[in-house]
Amino acid sequence: MFELDIEMLKEQGLQLVDTAKKTAQDLADKGKNQLDLMNQQARLSKAQRQLGALVYSLHKAGEENQPLVDKYIEAVAEVEKTIEEIKANMSPEEYMEAEAEAESPLEEAEEAVEDEEKIEEEPVQLRGETKICPVCKAEVDGDALFCNHCGAQL
Repeated sequence: MFELDIEMLKEQGLQLVDTAKKTAQDLADKGKNQLDLMNQQARLSKAQRQLGALVYSLHKAGEENQPLVDKYIEAVAEVEKTIEEIKANMSPEEYMEAEAEAESPLEEAEEAVEDEEKIEEEPVQLRGETKICPVCKAEVDGDALFCNHCGAQL
């Protein structure tokens, strides 16, 4: 009778260990999904800012470079696709939690405008100043963020 109780306790202990292991793995997976999502959302934000800066820089210089703009748009689309894949692998609870934590692009834009209004304007760099692209050695405006010739970020 005593051996039967030990075997039963041993079996229950193994079940508890398995349950604890599964719970720990679920928590780790949830945390990894959340972290992956946050990292991809940060990449998306950066890619969108770079695209906007490129378009603005091209417009300001009176130039067009549609292949380069398309390249940046593709990069944004790839990150958006990755975000959707991560969300598809999340549980409904994780997804709802992530959606609640994520700010909408409109909210982000409104916050950026408010932040910019608080910052005193910096002196505008004088037109005519130039710098040299480190990649193709072309002359570009001193205030350009991207090379208008090869598209390298300055």
